[in-house]
Amino acid sequence: MYDKIFSRGKINGVELKNRVIMGPMDESLGDNSGNVSSRCMEYFLARAKGGTAALVTSYVAVCPPVLGGIAMPGQLRLLNIGNQLSMAHFAERVHAYGTKLFVQLHHPGRKTTAEYNDGYQPVSCSAVTPSMPKDTVPCRELTVDEIKEIEKYFVKGARFAMWAGADGIQIHCAHGYLLNQFLNPAKNSRTDEYGGSMENRCRIVVEIVKGIREVVGPRFPITVRLNAFEGESLPGEADADEMRRIGKYLSQNGIDGIHLTMTSIDRVGTPDMKAGWRNQIYAYFKEAVDTIPVYGPNEVKTPEEGEKVLESGSQDFLVLARQQIADPEWVNKAREGRSEDIRPCISCNTCMQQITIDHQPLRCSVNPLAGREIDNQFLPKGEGLVVIIGAGPGGMQAALTASARGFKVMLIEKEKELGGVLQLANKAPDKFRIDNLIRYFQGQIEKDPNIEVWLNYEVTEEKLDELAALKPYAVVSAVGGRQVVPNIPGVSLAVMANDVLSGKCEIRNKKVVVVGGGMTGLETAEYLAARGNSVQVLEMLPAPGRGIFNFNVTKTVNALEKQGTEIHTCTRADSISKEAVTVTDTRRGRSEEIPCDVVVLAIGVYTDHSMRDMLEKRFFNVTEIGDANKAGKIMTAVRDGYDRIKVL
Repeated sequence: MYDKIFSRGKINGVELKNRVIMGPMDESLGDNSGNVSSRCMEYFLARAKGGTAALVTSYVAVCPPVLGGIAMPGQLRLLNIGNQLSMAHFAERVHAYGTKLFVQLHHPGRKTTAEYNDGYQPVSCSAVTPSMPKDTVPCRELTVDEIKEIEKYFVKGARFAMWAGADGIQIHCAHGYLLNQFLNPAKNSRTDEYGGSMENRCRIVVEIVKGIREVVGPRFPITVRLNAFEGESLPGEADADEMRRIGKYLSQNGIDGIHLTMTSIDRVGTPDMKAGWRNQIYAYFKEAVDTIPVYGPNEVKTPEEGEKVLESGSQDFLVLARQQIADPEWVNKAREGRSEDIRPCISCNTCMQQITIDHQPLRCSVNPLAGREIDNQFLPKGEGLVVIIGAGPGGMQAALTASARGFKVMLIEKEKELGGVLQLANKAPDKFRIDNLIRYFQGQIEKDPNIEVWLNYEVTEEKLDELAALKPYAVVSAVGGRQVVPNIPGVSLAVMANDVLSGKCEIRNKKVVVVGGGMTGLETAEYLAARGNSVQVLEMLPAPGRGIFNFNVTKTVNALEKQGTEIHTCTRADSISKEAVTVTDTRRGRSEEIPCDVVVLAIGVYTDHSMRDMLEKRFFNVTEIGDANKAGKIMTAVRDGYDRIKVL
């Protein structure tokens, strides 16, 4: 089973036990000195224990602040002997599982701030503006002497990595960071030996590779992370043909593998992307660099998808980052033929949102332990019955957590099937990955002998006696929140987004106004537009999709625009009639009427404690989770379903 996945592979002199690599992704779990913290250690060790052939660290700083080398607080570093010793302990622990360790060497270039570099100005190949809005000081153009100094720091970082016991290195030449800035003609305006021709723009990378090779020897893998093309729509930026030429040139100048990513703007997979969508571009590169492995992420979520991608010959290894965040045991479960037990990544990009936008440590919507492995290495034993009311993401996770503690569980759901709000979230176009999560939870609950499920059972005050007769140890309210209804004239004429998505209210071939431009509102608009409706969206904020990762929002907004949907920002709904909704443009202070047949409310949810209050009249140990505790996202509910049940 999965012969391609579980065949051995090689990168230069290093043999990998299978074809799965844990891809590099910033987790922001390092300590203030850039050492591998205990939290960071356990995060990676969970993936090594889970069977992955190799781990690639998140970007590791190799240049000091005076040269603008620090990208982010909590970033790992290889700047001194202390950092090396920390990495050595890390490598030793990883190797115990037969997993190889590759260290990614990095310089942010323009993608940092003076704040992160002790007040020193960001640097780049040319004087460009930093990408992060917190710092308005232009980047300083590097001198040739400074370029040589940076090259020496990369060599020093590689030496530290090798001494620490790393099995290989990856030089980060992608995603708009310093070395990518040199490679990209749209950002490199130098007229000396480091600018102009392709060979000159590659010079810094080639000199780094040459310097490292002299230190590490011929069989130590030196790989690069490279964009397949640039995607910032800048005049003269490198397209796929140019990046392919660069890849070929680097392959002729000492590199041992290319980890191919997509663009300099950190494009990641969104829920609409299917496994293998990058096959063509990967194959295009492999034709040019057939002497070394080419690999990268390809939206693979299941072993079946991974096997097909490898069978296509487009890439030599599977790079799974987000999927191994969702389930660190992905490889082991695939080997054991238990693909149905793999907790699926839904490509929501909450992990990316946490790190790149919110500047918080790694979190995952579906895996409540991601980034917190060290705090959750055991569950206390429990005894008795736990009744859980509501089978949305929080309730289903709570049932599994309670069972893992040893409790008997009764999971009660008023609808005819498990899933709760997930059964609505999957209705928008291209949200098929939500179905995967529903099926995962359903499958795990169905096979768990400790969990009994009651469907079509609504808990009311009249039914409390029936529940009390069971003498539960604890009762958990996971009933979700209530949809927000604005206090405006005519609001009773509107319908709720949940009723639309659930099919209770069928709307076709109408003029519809959706009030609310959060993700629920946008996806409700998508759903309605796909059913022949003319849709307009009202959002009070300056931009839609607040709090959602930008690529996910952009994907949805672009899809809506193609369908002819208008999105009105800074727009407040003032009143509703049978023929129109009256709105105010808060920027200009102007009011107008938008003609429509139906108004749909998708403003959000608020916490309603009425179930808790009712339960506390009869039961001593009552707990709320998910939106019943605090309105939030899938991640919030799933984490509650673990954390609050862990301490029952």
